Amino acid sequence: MSAPKKTPSAVSDQPSFAERLAALETIVKRMESGELPLEASLAAYTEGVQLLQACQTSLEQAEQTVMLLNQQQQLTPFEAN
Repeated sequence: MSAPKKTPSAVSDQPSFAERLAALETIVKRMESGELPLEASLAAYTEGVQLLQACQTSLEQAEQTVMLLNQQQQLTPFEAN
């Protein structure tokens, strides 16, 4: 019997860049509302810092990939008409 095929979402339990960014935006809005108690604000801030670091790491990895592809000349310049 063969193993079931994994869907892309099943391959990685990690949230995507877009999901992390949306969560970060939600945290910022909640904190800016001024309605969070101190403890919740600190917890939200900590979560926000972790999300920001994960987003920055994703962007750095994407930049490295683009640079590598460009060095291998696998990208063609965009020419507007």
